Amino acid sequence: RDVYAEAKGNGFDVKALRTIVRLRKQDENERAEQETILETYMQALGML
Repeated sequence: RDVYAEAKGNGFDVKALRTIVRLRKQDENERAEQETILETYMQALGML
């Protein structure tokens, strides 16, 4: 938590950092599958 507080103090977006850490912990194939599903849904909703 101290790391995130320091990062926030230096102007970093803590929410984005937490997301990056979570994604790095995932298996590469699992991450790719989730990204594909998200992209498919976003296209269906006209967001891309």
